[in-house]
Amino acid sequence: MNSTPNPTRICVFCGSSPGSSPSHVDAARALAQSLHSQSVHLVYGGGTTGLMGEVARTLVKLGGKNAVTGVIPSSLLGQERPGEAQIKSLGGKGKEKKLPGNWRRRIGLTDSTGEASGKTNQSETARLLLDEEYGHVLIVEDLHARKKKMMELVREGGPGSGFVALSGGIGTIDELFEVMSWNQMGVHSKGVCVLNVDGFWDGVLDWIEKAIEEAFVREKGRPILGNVRDVAEIVRWLRVYDERTNRELGKS
Repeated sequence: MNSTPNPTRICVFCGSSPGSSPSHVDAARALAQSLHSQSVHLVYGGGTTGLMGEVARTLVKLGGKNAVTGVIPSSLLGQERPGEAQIKSLGGKGKEKKLPGNWRRRIGLTDSTGEASGKTNQSETARLLLDEEYGHVLIVEDLHARKKKMMELVREGGPGSGFVALSGGIGTIDELFEVMSWNQMGVHSKGVCVLNVDGFWDGVLDWIEKAIEEAFVREKGRPILGNVRDVAEIVRWLRVYDERTNRELGKS
């Protein structure tokens, strides 16, 4: 009996903020469009704000919720996925008012005029609506469990699966360097690259070159991180990396 192969999965690391330049949000939307056009599934940090929310929401609109899997620690629900935290607060009298007005209408708590409909305890319906907007979400224990789960989903993905970092902050850099380290240690063999919007990652790339120059990183470590400036090239770069690695490992 033939089993259905896993889809190509690309994990996107990016900020829970939109950044100060519109080019960062534009890049997130463009990446989602590129993933959809090539039937690639998204794995991401599970947030609904900033660049995380933008890439997930855009891809769900184009390809449906099954195209997206988010992974988020329970401790970050309030910060990166506030809708989920609001859903958890439902249950007691009056607590449904914590949801945004458009959500209250969508799940039947109010009618079209905003008046209470008499329905309560709609948390499950609200959660389904959140999934329909941002895709499936897995809630894990902590940050390490998040990174490990995202890596496993990509490692088990189809040809061309890999990792890309959009613009982001300390958390994004932490995730990026973790998967680079895991690649170097052989935990996974998938490609890792950055989408270098307006030179955002130039400083990190310069540091890697300096570390190689000063013999803290071996020369063969240079290809571990790809520098991609055109969003349309992300999927192709990861696919080429995967094909080359499979040849070197004798898998093809």
